[in-house]
Amino acid sequence: MARNVTTRWILLCYTVAVISLLYIGLSGLISSSIGGSLPNTLFVLSICFLGVGAWGIGLGIRKYTKNLDQVAENLMKKRLVLLTAFGWLIVLGSISFFPIVFN
Repeated sequence: MARNVTTRWILLCYTVAVISLLYIGLSGLISSSIGGSLPNTLFVLSICFLGVGAWGIGLGIRKYTKNLDQVAENLMKKRLVLLTAFGWLIVLGSISFFPIVFN
């Protein structure tokens, strides 16, 4: 029971982290490419934020999945791929309907 609850919290935190990372990073990239010349400071910061954020999330998930057996690890990887695709759909839909403007 405790492992099931922990897995649900891990998946929830992963989903929130991926959606937040993608939304902030992609919004920064879009708004930096609209005005001025590239590469500007916001563009470089957005690329760095996406890289460091993705690396941090991947490192945390890798540490967690090392402690699982092979069957649970494969199930977790399938769930993470589905949640990543879900996060991309949420972010792309929200950016197209509710754009952030950095001015």
